[in-house]
Amino acid sequence: MVQMIPEIQSIKLLKLNTALFSVLLIAATGCTGQGAKTRYILAEKLWNDGKYQAAVNEFEKVSQKDPESPLGLRALFRAATTQMLYLSEYNEAIRKFNRVVDLSKDSAMSWDAQKQIGEIYFSKTEQYNQAILHYKKLIQLKPEGPGVPEFTFRIAKSHFYLMQFDESIAAFKEIAQRYKSTPWAEKAAYEIGVTSFTRGGHPGAPDTVSVSPHEAYQEAMDSFGRFIKLYPESPLIPLAKFGIANCLEEMDQLDAAYHQYEAIRSTYPSSQVIDIKLMRIRERRAQRTH
Repeated sequence: MVQMIPEIQSIKLLKLNTALFSVLLIAATGCTGQGAKTRYILAEKLWNDGKYQAAVNEFEKVSQKDPESPLGLRALFRAATTQMLYLSEYNEAIRKFNRVVDLSKDSAMSWDAQKQIGEIYFSKTEQYNQAILHYKKLIQLKPEGPGVPEFTFRIAKSHFYLMQFDESIAAFKEIAQRYKSTPWAEKAAYEIGVTSFTRGGHPGAPDTVSVSPHEAYQEAMDSFGRFIKLYPESPLIPLAKFGIANCLEEMDQLDAAYHQYEAIRSTYPSSQVIDIKLMRIRERRAQRTH
């Protein structure tokens, strides 16, 4: 449901800042060989022209020439970022980011590299077990850091995608309780309902305490209700009300579900979806009368 940083925005920022940063960085690295400087400028030109593989090749040459210099490390970081965003070379990007972490004396660059590794595991390759381990490591490194609520949210979503619903709900509850002043608390409170509802459809999910579908749907409905009371102005309210209607439908409370769907038809993002739901309930009612 939620992304760490919108990828399009990241790409735009890269394009805006690359040229200026290159000039400033090269000016500050007088000890770096002229050949490395020239190659770095060429790499940035190729990158701005959309020739990403050629740019990576040049960035790699800069890094190989002086791997521990500021210019060499920046080139390595740029190569990894390009491979992640444009070339889908995720394993190689992770290797380079880890190299930046090992060599860089710039804590900001090292931390950025760590976050990009998490982005690859979570968003790019969907290696959710790896994502959980990685974000737990980042939280241990900076337990009071501003990124902790988001990292915990990604841990919770990773458990969700692995159908580890108990762990997912526990992590979402931690966010909702500990980080109430952040936007992540609102999102987590909504996701508790989503996760409980999904658990109702997968009663035999691994690593999950066994609950009946009815219990899971009731828990989801209660969670959505609490969310609506806590965040009455949230843009997620129509989705939460839809979730309640879904729960009622799954619990075979068709009249209540029908009225709930009708009530949100004008506010739900897709009235067509609501119409389909209403039609299905009418069909189920008709079948029962025969």
